[in-house]
Amino acid sequence: GYPAGSEYPDATGQPPARYPDASGARSDPAVRGPQSGRYPPSAARAAAPDDRHQGPHDRYADDRYAEPHDRYADDRYAEPGGDGIRQAPARPAADDDSFFAGLDDDGSRGGRGRGRARRSDRGGPGDPGGPLDRGGRGGDGPPPKRKRGRRAGLIAVLAVVLIVVVPLAIGGIYGYRVIAAHYFPANYSGEGTGQVVVQVKTGDTATIMAQRLVDLGVVASTRAFILAAEDSKSTAQLEPGFYRMHKQMNAALAYALLLNRKDTVQLTVTIPEGWRESQILTALGKSSGIQAGDYTQALRNTADLGLPSYARGHPEGYLFPATYQIQPNMTATSVLQAMVQRFNEEASSVNLTQAAAAVHRTPAEIITIASLAQAEGGKVSDFPKVARVIYNRLAIGMALGFDSTVMYALHTYGIQASYQQLQVNSPYNTYKFKGLPPGPIDSPGDAAIRAALHPATGNWVYFVTVNPKTKQTDFTASYAQFQQFQAELAHNLGQGG
Repeated sequence: GYPAGSEYPDATGQPPARYPDASGARSDPAVRGPQSGRYPPSAARAAAPDDRHQGPHDRYADDRYAEPHDRYADDRYAEPGGDGIRQAPARPAADDDSFFAGLDDDGSRGGRGRGRARRSDRGGPGDPGGPLDRGGRGGDGPPPKRKRGRRAGLIAVLAVVLIVVVPLAIGGIYGYRVIAAHYFPANYSGEGTGQVVVQVKTGDTATIMAQRLVDLGVVASTRAFILAAEDSKSTAQLEPGFYRMHKQMNAALAYALLLNRKDTVQLTVTIPEGWRESQILTALGKSSGIQAGDYTQALRNTADLGLPSYARGHPEGYLFPATYQIQPNMTATSVLQAMVQRFNEEASSVNLTQAAAAVHRTPAEIITIASLAQAEGGKVSDFPKVARVIYNRLAIGMALGFDSTVMYALHTYGIQASYQQLQVNSPYNTYKFKGLPPGPIDSPGDAAIRAALHPATGNWVYFVTVNPKTKQTDFTASYAQFQQFQAELAHNLGQGG
């Protein structure tokens, strides 16, 4: 037997007074309170589908571990007209739609796991709603909405991530990039590779140049170049021009290069005095980076060159001999325009129109005389004397008889024209035609133009460059002496002079 007052059944197999008696009342007020008729009769207990676990010696008979139908025997949840077995109440719909609905459905809200349900809640084999009851998961009442609650909770969390977390993350990344780009901009290291020509225009600042350099692939970012300019200790400023740079340069090195005028791209072409138009075009085609054919085409549109009116559309003699800087963006037309412009500046400096009138010549005649002096004179100091011989011969109606004009007519070069060459029928053959040729035969320089405007004083009508090596030229008014000069020239030429 068991001692009196024990929780366990006595010898008769009946539970002690703490458990419900035959009337269904409990005698232990500390557990359920005074009899109130709220509990169903013990017949409900007998109606359980399986009482294998309710034996008289079941040491878990305490109501804390009662079977589900006994635990929920409160008549507040009894089915109308049913057997008095309590059905688990369905959760209010608001619970399913709440923010964290379904996160923990064991009723504990913060328990140690969904699978740790109370033993009395699990039921037994054969119990309605027990683990082996495959028919209803919860007796005759509606199934619990556990899945729906969990799904709603997951959707809610995803909504928070999409609405709050994602925008914050994107904003954070963008903000970081903005700050990094401002204080730690992208920059290349080293002097770079390859070659690229960059133009600095008048008025360009470091900010303007920064974008241009990024577009050309010279620097990695505009901010890096601007910071390099701000941090530069050089007092030099950006100057217009074309600069030879490299791809993927460090910004500081790129800025320093733009401050160095030695890195400017300038194709230098020097046109000597006395060169013909054909020689000039050939030199430009070789040294300016522009094809000679482009210059030939440009000469056909002489109206675009800016020639003076007295040139009558002929550029020969008006492409001024000088040294020119050919920029990469220049065209054949712009190069020729620069040369004509240089001539116009020369004409203005010598006051060509007025000075020509003073010697009773037109500006065009002066340039022609200057071209003859340039071609025939051996030394610059001889130019005024050659100009005087021209004036003297023109004054007496004597043919000029210059070999240089015959060579020009034949598109060749030489010191003495042969008998056959002298027969060429050309207005430039000054042996056959008196007076000046139709136009200049080369591009005279400043000294020759000034000599044509201000010839030396003398009665010379003959001259011969007796020594081509030393360019010694002798002048005379005597034809006999002139013949002696010619013999001396022939001797020197025979000696390789």
